[in-house]
Amino acid sequence: MLLNLLKSLLRHPFRQGRLRRARSFYEAAMAQKDAGNLAGARRNLEIAVAADPDHALAHYWLGLALARDRELRGAAAHLERALVLEPSLPDGWIDLGNTFAMQRDFEKAVASFRAALSVAPDSMMARVNLGCMLDETGRPEEALRYLREAYQHAPQMEGVLRNFMNVLIQTDRCDEALSVAESAVARDPGSYEAHLALGLARQKLHDPVTALESYETALRLHANDADLHDNRGTALLELGRVPEAIASYERALAARPDFSRAAFHRALARLLLGDYGAGWEDYELRQLNRDYPKREWTYPKWDGSRLEGRALLITREQGLGDEIMFASCLPQLLDQAESCLVECDPRLVPLFRRSFPSATVFGSTPDGSLPADIAGRAIDVTVPAGSVPRHIRRAAADFPRHAGYLKADARAVARWRERLASLGPGLKVGISWTGGVRKTRRGLRSIALERLLPILQTPGTAFVSLQYTADAADAVSALRGRHPVPLEHWRDAIEDYDETAALASALDLIVSVCTAVVHLGGALGRPVWVMSPYSPEWRYGFSGDTMPWYSSVRIFRQPAFDAWDPVISSVASELARLASARSI
Repeated sequence: MLLNLLKSLLRHPFRQGRLRRARSFYEAAMAQKDAGNLAGARRNLEIAVAADPDHALAHYWLGLALARDRELRGAAAHLERALVLEPSLPDGWIDLGNTFAMQRDFEKAVASFRAALSVAPDSMMARVNLGCMLDETGRPEEALRYLREAYQHAPQMEGVLRNFMNVLIQTDRCDEALSVAESAVARDPGSYEAHLALGLARQKLHDPVTALESYETALRLHANDADLHDNRGTALLELGRVPEAIASYERALAARPDFSRAAFHRALARLLLGDYGAGWEDYELRQLNRDYPKREWTYPKWDGSRLEGRALLITREQGLGDEIMFASCLPQLLDQAESCLVECDPRLVPLFRRSFPSATVFGSTPDGSLPADIAGRAIDVTVPAGSVPRHIRRAAADFPRHAGYLKADARAVARWRERLASLGPGLKVGISWTGGVRKTRRGLRSIALERLLPILQTPGTAFVSLQYTADAADAVSALRGRHPVPLEHWRDAIEDYDETAALASALDLIVSVCTAVVHLGGALGRPVWVMSPYSPEWRYGFSGDTMPWYSSVRIFRQPAFDAWDPVISSVASELARLASARSI
């Protein structure tokens, strides 16, 4: 007992000395920080926390110093220690959340920002940051709650309007986004953020002309925002002003060199012009998109080197059209590799297995993992299907002409031919009029069915709907109720993609807007006529009446932005000529 007391008495002076030492170095660090000597401040903070591990403010400021130097794990550790010692530290939870966000540990960031709100329920910054992180973790509806609250209480706070708009648009509330942006401009006509928001809302509502007007106003207010130049580039691209769009993306990257979204958009513009050598490099950035299929395995990536004696795993892309288009590269890979394992959308499995019998074709799983029988195979290298052209389609001359590389079920084709014959003599034409969703420019690439009457009324022609959208049957029924047109919609041909392929193979011609039906018909080697917007998706190229991916596809392009009537007139005229020649 006496010994312990003596030890305590001996230790106490040393402890007091350490605390004084810690306080001294902390105060010196704060003075150096205020004077701009950040490196010196960090060194003194490190000495302070070593002398007194329970000095909350020293841990806090050291955490911020480490975060500034991008030493994020250490930063988080010191910030967490500071908050254990002092849970109500002003802005501490927000700073910790930001540190986790920089590490892309979004769930921990969410927890930190929730803690910030529990400490300071009126914090608008905590609301904005929590909303952003909830959006990052796939909870946009909950994110909107916090972002809307922040915007209502602090509409002019930095970042509030921009983040609120982004989530409104992501959740397809584009009309509300337009209303919010218009109100922001009315409240403060000199606000750069308000004009930027208005341009984005107009752009997402497929009005690039007025969007560009808003962006030009924003540009006069603030000329060096990467987001503005990226958005402006996309509006220019939709208007077919491709060189100007590329220049705008370049300005975005000059302002923010690591801006992956702008680099990806520049890649799409380059691919649209047929500049494959440059375009494919940044096309790899598509894999950063939150909707892109995520992979857990760690097989080596194929770098374009020789495949002899190697097993290659080719993974799927996002969207049936892209999967079908990039499958045009499979014959070349199958000729080179010892074996190929091909992942695809489950709807494509029968078609791909029939078309590529030497490949091991399997359907993707909901969680993105490999099926057990595939995971047990020896795999040497892997590549996403959309990355293959980077190695083997570097120029237009690298695209082989073909008569089709997909094969429909021959018995199903014969069955559909019998059904088509029951419609009477003349041409049998498949038709599709709606493509994509709002965020993939549905409004610019789709045509109202009734507007296609000049085509649908072609004598000597019967039409079958290849439209896959949920409202297609009702649209066909409504049109037939108003006009006597020979147009059928057979659900059994749409609900099973292998049946869709068989029907497409049985038809004389497919007429479609830019949608997956074009890729299916072209991959089957069937004649396809595409009604294309003035500036279409990059796959269709910007000029000419052909596309490199499919030898049997012919493109009818708008002569100017939103000019569908000349396209419809040209297709109707050519179809009448074809039908007349068939009847002779």
